[in-house]
Amino acid sequence: MSTSQRSIAGTLLLLMLLLVGCGRSESTPDLAATGTAVSSRATLSAKALPTWTASPTLSPVPTATPTATDTPAPEPTDTPIILPTAPSADTPTTTSTATNTPRPRTQRTDTPTTTPTPTTTDSPTPTATAVRELRIAFASNRDGNFEIYVMDEDGSNLTRLTYNDEEDGRPAWSPDGTRIAFESKHGGQYDIYVMNADGTGVTRLTDNPANDMYPSWSPNGTRIAFASGRDGNWEIYTMNVSGGGLANMTRNAAEDFSPAWSPDGTRIAFDSNRTGDYEIFVMNADGTNPTNLTNHPDWDVHPSWSSDSGHIAFATDRDGNWEIYALLLSANKLGRVTNNPAEDDHPSWISGSSRIAFATDRDDPAPDNCGLTCNYEIYSLATDGSSLVRLTNNPAQDLDPAWAP
Repeated sequence: MSTSQRSIAGTLLLLMLLLVGCGRSESTPDLAATGTAVSSRATLSAKALPTWTASPTLSPVPTATPTATDTPAPEPTDTPIILPTAPSADTPTTTSTATNTPRPRTQRTDTPTTTPTPTTTDSPTPTATAVRELRIAFASNRDGNFEIYVMDEDGSNLTRLTYNDEEDGRPAWSPDGTRIAFESKHGGQYDIYVMNADGTGVTRLTDNPANDMYPSWSPNGTRIAFASGRDGNWEIYTMNVSGGGLANMTRNAAEDFSPAWSPDGTRIAFDSNRTGDYEIFVMNADGTNPTNLTNHPDWDVHPSWSSDSGHIAFATDRDGNWEIYALLLSANKLGRVTNNPAEDDHPSWISGSSRIAFATDRDDPAPDNCGLTCNYEIYSLATDGSSLVRLTNNPAQDLDPAWAP
């Protein structure tokens, strides 16, 4: 980033800190020892808040902090290493745009349909191949404050799940797709809640004066990782799905955010400023062996795993604006996924696919000068930068996409 750009980013960060608790505008964690978070929802030049990480089998967390190992920084290239070379700019290659028309506040917009049961016959019938129905959860302030919505992978069948006077955000699907964890400011500070996938059965899991944010499920569905400021700085914790069995995974004086459990259950990715700027780290699921994967002077945040646990997508401002990159772990190779002058952030890898959903302000009339009022929309694209599809179309802010498993 240039000096002027860093000055602008610093000014935005100061504004975020002054807006603590003022609603779901873009906000950043208070890095002082207060543990009070400000939810970063719109301006991507300010650091967004964390999630936790946990391990399927929790042995006691070591009292000594493991020493982070810095791996050689991969050399970024504009050629994605996951799939063929990306275009010079990620312009849409499909013409279809899903239209999400807001419905009345009290009206549900999507009712699942039941597939008729086939009539049984005496003769053998071929085994039916189930059609996989993919859904995306996301947060939007289209109804006045941030709520959780779901939609089909093409942007259709929009359904509002939460009806709350306070902010709800950062949804995370359970591995079986039946429940959604999310953060909510319903109690005056952010806590972790869980609900059924249709919005019923809302249950509060944490209740702490500090902020608890960024939930992430373990692959076996028994634990939830999240980030918390309850110890005076941001750490990654895990807990049982009932809210008990709390364990601190990181135990570091720096700020650790955005946990993401690997699909194979062995590791947790997160971002941390323990090297001076925010980098992508990965640790074992029990909190041991934290390792710096990116090692770059600019910020790398919001990791998301591919379904084979072989790649991590993340957002970075190393090109002067926020873009989506992907790291091939086995070869320590980095590939650029998006290439647009606007801000692209919060990647979410679709399970079993080579597509990534993300939030972007590229449709705002003035994406470079919209500040806290940017019009963010949800898009998806292939990891080679092709097949860009716009999934939401609303003048409000649509953020935090999360693919259902």
